[in-house]
Amino acid sequence: MVVALVCAVVAVVPGLRLVPQPAEGGPAIPRGVELPYSWQATVDMAPPGPAMVLFGGDSLALSSDPFEEDGGKLAVVGRDGAYRMLRYPNDGLRAGQDVRLSPDGNLVAQSMLTGGPAAGWLVVTDLRTGRSRGYGDGPPACCFEVAAWRPDSGAVLVLHGDNNHHDPATDRPLAQYVLVDVASGALLPVDDVFTRDPTASAWVAAFSPDGRGFVATRPTTDGTELRGYDATGRRRWTRDLGQRRLAGAGAYTPDGSAVALLSIDGCPKDCDHDQFLARRWRVTYLDAATGADREGPALPEVTGPAVRALGWHGDALIVVRYEYEDGAQGPDETDPWGTRHVRVLALRPDGTTSVVFDPPADVISVDIAQDLLREGRFGGPVPEPAALPARWSVIAQEAPCLLVPVLIAAAVIVVVWRAVRRRRTAARG
Repeated sequence: MVVALVCAVVAVVPGLRLVPQPAEGGPAIPRGVELPYSWQATVDMAPPGPAMVLFGGDSLALSSDPFEEDGGKLAVVGRDGAYRMLRYPNDGLRAGQDVRLSPDGNLVAQSMLTGGPAAGWLVVTDLRTGRSRGYGDGPPACCFEVAAWRPDSGAVLVLHGDNNHHDPATDRPLAQYVLVDVASGALLPVDDVFTRDPTASAWVAAFSPDGRGFVATRPTTDGTELRGYDATGRRRWTRDLGQRRLAGAGAYTPDGSAVALLSIDGCPKDCDHDQFLARRWRVTYLDAATGADREGPALPEVTGPAVRALGWHGDALIVVRYEYEDGAQGPDETDPWGTRHVRVLALRPDGTTSVVFDPPADVISVDIAQDLLREGRFGGPVPEPAALPARWSVIAQEAPCLLVPVLIAAAVIVVVWRAVRRRRTAARG
């Protein structure tokens, strides 16, 4: 069935593009994206180069694969508009949380990758070469989540879990932040171990713009605790946030003086569906040097189940707003199975809010390169996915699409040639 469908699509769809079309006027964050083809080439097969956008969803092209074994996929959009795929053994990995794009758009960090290295609980893929490297001892997909990239893209903070040791009070595995140097592979443990909250990956950590410090969260019985660190991982301060949250990986203000938090007006947790939808998210601030409350740009509220900060453009905070499926309700507020759609918004001090990235309804997670966010290159054209290149495994399966017409054409030529030859022979006789 799939073979026949692909044969028909490739054969008859008018205007089917075979090569990517670069965005006019240089790289810019597009207004949106389109859904890729199910057979789209992977990053390792045809590297797209630095990425603009990383996104995931629940469409056929972004979930289980009709051509190969089950698993999930995320789409990478290169700065020339090319779409490429990252394939995973598991469904439900989220762009910007489980899989994070480096600030310069060159690298992707994740815990697993189909066809990736055989060892390492962190896998970093270079989008310029298609090659992946494993970090840490242990198998892929073991025990950790990506927390945040350092602004120079030279290191990534991960939350490494230990499934062999559990908190006796909650029976959850213990975890510890580890700073991983991408070039050397050095692993720097940060602070002590604690019980991680698997539902809080949208709001776990953020780096200062100059990379000289970072903040990281840990759960408490009453909410969240935020700790500030210098570049070496030495703790500088600790602050109880209560029900407030770190805004996300883009929480530091552009000058590095303050850290944005999110306060919820409405139900903070254990909410029903309607209570989630009615939430209003307000931005407040802490002093980055001390952890004390301070003033900051007054930004408009956002209504919706969940909000996550990507970064800043000037004094505008760029956030992802989540929209829920009917009936969906926590406890993971960015759950891929409960999220229906995401949009990227710009929150400005003049009280205005605008949509700067609006993907198709099937897109439920997104990450955007920080360098483009800082430059504020919004409003780029929506790149169209190209039909080729396709994955080699798909080409092998779809070979009948090409072979059968060739054989038919060859047979017709032979029949015509023989008929002409017989006529010529008869005419000479």
